[in-house]
Amino acid sequence: MNNLETLRNSNPLVICYTNDVVKNFTANGLLSLGASPAMSEAPEEASDMLTHANALLINIGTLTKDRESDILKIAKVANQIGTPIVFDPVAVGASQYRKDFCETFLSEVKVAVIKGNASEILTLIDNDTQMKGTDSDINLDAVTIAKKAHTQFGTAIVITGKEDIVMHEDKILKLANGSPMLAKITGAGCLLGAVIASFLESKQQPQLNQLVEAVTIYNIAAEQAEKISDNRGPGTFMVELINALYQVTYDDYLNLIRSQEVQ
Repeated sequence: MNNLETLRNSNPLVICYTNDVVKNFTANGLLSLGASPAMSEAPEEASDMLTHANALLINIGTLTKDRESDILKIAKVANQIGTPIVFDPVAVGASQYRKDFCETFLSEVKVAVIKGNASEILTLIDNDTQMKGTDSDINLDAVTIAKKAHTQFGTAIVITGKEDIVMHEDKILKLANGSPMLAKITGAGCLLGAVIASFLESKQQPQLNQLVEAVTIYNIAAEQAEKISDNRGPGTFMVELINALYQVTYDDYLNLIRSQEVQ
């Protein structure tokens, strides 16, 4: 059974501690794909929720001082239970506050996957990096950044961009599926983090094929949504992306994946 079929048969619970801007979009995207999202943010219920969850997404997009403690408490419960964590350090290079929190988080919490754009991942390994909001510098060498981040944090790395980079198990794959329309809607990258989490399995380390399939399935859905929306704009594309996540198949993945292993 392939990973997508497993997901749709099991409807994995994915706990999403994500930012306020994207909660509804993320929940609808996961439901369309076949997962079961829960936007749980209370440390008091973390043990109960995470015991039954396949994975936990931590997204710092709307980080506040009040939320720092809750994020750390929930993530540490996930570590105790064995629930894998996908960490999305949104706009970490935009402020020293975000940099300091991510440094603390990654020093105290074990994560299964770090997912972000090239500027975000670079900031995690080079505190001097500066970002303008959530935008990434397109001139960065994502492969080199992935290697350094993988070495420093000892975890799977997913770097998003015009081409996506997945590094895990001493292999690096460059994935070329996707749509430029993803950059025209809010929350596309945040939803991808949740999709990656939905492909993981509780109490197990992520597998390279799970990460590649998750990213590629999402990007193929985006390609299909762009085609169906027929240049009618970001609003139509957003709706069609939700539809495409519902309709995308494993045969689409096998037939349309564009990947290349790099050194």
